[in-house]
Amino acid sequence: MLTRRIRANPCPIGWLGESYPGSMLRFIRIREFALIRDLQVELAPGLNLLTGETGSGKSILVDALGLIVGARASQEMVRSGDEPAVLEGIFSMPGESPGRRMLAEAGIEGEDDQVLVRREVSPAGRNRIFVNNSLVTLSFLKSIGEHLADIHGQQDQHALLNLKSHLGFLDRFGENDPAVRELRERHQSLQGIQKRIDSTAMDERERLKRVDSLRYQVDEIRRANLRPDEREDLENEKVVLSNREEIFACASELYNLLYEGEGSVLSQAKRVCRILEQLQGFDSAWREQRESLAESLYKLEDVAYFARDYKEGIDFAPGRLEQVEQRLSELERLARKYGHSATETLKYADKCEAELLDLVSYRERLALLEEQLKTEIKQYQSLGERLSAKRHRDARQLEREIRKELQALSMESAEFSVCFHTHQPEDGSGRIPGYFTDSGIDRVEFMVSANKGEELKPLARIASGGELSRIMLSLKAICGTEESGKTLVFDEIDAGIGGRVAEAVGRRLRDISTSQQVLCVTHLPQIAAFASSHYRVTKGTAGSRTETSVQRLDESERIEELARMLGGLTITETTRKHAREMLSHCLSPARGF
Repeated sequence: MLTRRIRANPCPIGWLGESYPGSMLRFIRIREFALIRDLQVELAPGLNLLTGETGSGKSILVDALGLIVGARASQEMVRSGDEPAVLEGIFSMPGESPGRRMLAEAGIEGEDDQVLVRREVSPAGRNRIFVNNSLVTLSFLKSIGEHLADIHGQQDQHALLNLKSHLGFLDRFGENDPAVRELRERHQSLQGIQKRIDSTAMDERERLKRVDSLRYQVDEIRRANLRPDEREDLENEKVVLSNREEIFACASELYNLLYEGEGSVLSQAKRVCRILEQLQGFDSAWREQRESLAESLYKLEDVAYFARDYKEGIDFAPGRLEQVEQRLSELERLARKYGHSATETLKYADKCEAELLDLVSYRERLALLEEQLKTEIKQYQSLGERLSAKRHRDARQLEREIRKELQALSMESAEFSVCFHTHQPEDGSGRIPGYFTDSGIDRVEFMVSANKGEELKPLARIASGGELSRIMLSLKAICGTEESGKTLVFDEIDAGIGGRVAEAVGRRLRDISTSQQVLCVTHLPQIAAFASSHYRVTKGTAGSRTETSVQRLDESERIEELARMLGGLTITETTRKHAREMLSHCLSPARGF
């Protein structure tokens, strides 16, 4: 059986503390997912490296972690069979972190600082998601997942070729989120005013047609003189009028039985009351009975008098029933046209009157809106220019930091520049300047010269796969992510590099792991040698099925794995010696650990 429970290595030499100030992945369990039947892995602080043969399933673990933090799932990911795929992750998350506050606001409690995420994906593609044993939606998991892990694959490197991502890196470096949010709100306000202007400045013929339609509807509703409770009152009156003879007969009979008829209830009750009065004269114990009956007499008299007055007050005016039915029919017709009730119909009339007022005085209204738009444009322009000035200052600092970072990654001759594109001239088709966006007035592009003497060019034109990997790593290290303190996951960041460059990348990953937990998939021994926890991913056969397993490597096993990565299938004492020296070199305290 290939199921394993794996404990991570102890913290590396020089490791400060047992946990990070941010989130950290402590444990992951995967069942019935792709090539994995049942797999459990415990992770530690520092640099966690996954190595193995091509096709062994290293990226499957990264995909599983992606699902745990909110990526979309499909039934193709579920291992063949009837059982659902189950993916579980335990993260440490400090109580003061944004993610912990989000959980508290949702009423999801946890034990200590731990967050347990469990996700089930059925063969039919159905999902069930739990956070700390509370059922949640995928959107909620994605929101929480943004505070747990940041996963980077080759698609992130391709994202560098998208100019929109460049501004995001710059703003994260400059910590410009508050200013960007304010500009985004201003931009939304501008668009709202523009839409109102567009709807107000309609074709004159269409405006007049709309005015006539609104006036007709308002007049029809106002003439009806609606009252909120009128229908209920009319329906009650209709019932009375439709049964007036029977009601009159019942009221008359009731009055006779209680008061006027021979042997009426009241006359009999009064006789009983006199008898009780006599009994009270002999024994005071009858007082309570007499007083109780006396109170009942008053109530019976009230009912009798009400019956008398009711039958005498019934208005059997000819034609009243017909009037009530006509009014109800009118109310029903208006309700079908304008609302389900009188209240809704009246609200509709108010809305029509407001629109009618805008249309009748549309020129004044249009002038007011255009003036308001001008004011908003000035305010946006002012905010945008202030943010743009700060971005220019941030860009110069970012250039210096990235150059240092690239030098550490064996790109000593590389030059890096943040280019601000000028605004395109307006074509006059819109009132809002075209360079106004929800992120400001700037368009930036990262320019790179990889070799000495070459001119700066866009990333897409000069960067090889290996150079792009190092530039992406530099940006992640310097600019960070949307939130620091998360587990950083790198899937094949070593694409297109090797040798001395790979060693530089490994050293940088190790440096980053002193402040953030790092999980990395690599094919290069020069990177794997820097691991504080090294895992080997293998693929084997169990019965008739292919399964992926993961094994934590001790020191001797690490030497064997590094030798395999150095020498291929044939491992010699020479490759073992080389692997041993590489491991000793990378983990030497003199090197920072």
